[in-house]
Amino acid sequence: MFRDSLPATVGRKPLQAAKFFGILGWFALSVLGFLRVLDGPGTGLLVDGQFLALVLTPLVAFVLVAVVCCETLYSLARVVRSDASLREQIEGRVGYVVLRGVEAAIGVGGVLLIASLVPALVAESTPAPAGVGIMLVAMAVGLGILVASLVRSTAELFVYGGSTSA
Repeated sequence: MFRDSLPATVGRKPLQAAKFFGILGWFALSVLGFLRVLDGPGTGLLVDGQFLALVLTPLVAFVLVAVVCCETLYSLARVVRSDASLREQIEGRVGYVVLRGVEAAIGVGGVLLIASLVPALVAESTPAPAGVGIMLVAMAVGLGILVASLVRSTAELFVYGGSTSA
């Protein structure tokens, strides 16, 4: 069922498909890094696989939040320009609107939390174990952002496939 509808859905929703497959790819690379399949200098990587996943997960989440914010602003502009009332636009797709709002809220809140942790991380008096703890919190927040975006992309591709836009 999904295999037959996926190419048509990907054609209608290329941004969501790119987010969906990009996040799945990032999760695969992160798991391979944490399991040390992708490991340090012997494999051509500059740093250890676990460290790479630890540092890059918040950065990838930050880039993803930028995309989510842009598409949310674009959708809000379409809502404002539409002739239909806000109630008419939301009726019948409340679940979709909630998913989109939760994704945007988690994304923006997560980036603000990570940004508030950075000064503590770069402070000269921060001991190494505390720095690792801060990075673990940043990674957990980044994973939360990635999971929220994956849930919405999955819902848009497979549940709401042709009924919404952007």
